[in-house]
Amino acid sequence: MTLALIAIGAFFGGIGRFSFSKLLPTPAGTYVANCLACIVLALTMAVPDYIFLSAGFAGALSTWSTLAKELGTFIQRKRPLFALGYFLLTVTSGIFCIALLHA
Repeated sequence: MTLALIAIGAFFGGIGRFSFSKLLPTPAGTYVANCLACIVLALTMAVPDYIFLSAGFAGALSTWSTLAKELGTFIQRKRPLFALGYFLLTVTSGIFCIALLHA
């Protein structure tokens, strides 16, 4: 039953991530998806009954592999400072979202 709940959450998280990639330009869609995934994870990680949201939905919504691809693209295009700034903004925003909800 747990795996089924995680799979259902992942299905909807994947749809969310795909939607952000179509609604917002790169890298904004990735950034928003990752921040929202951090918020969902922060809200649900202490509640075992919400594993479909924490492991499933938030796991599929977050898109760290796309972040890595985008960073690589910026570096290849000779924009290493933009890549560094984007990386730092994404990581600090995620930490801030989690800290804000646990303060």
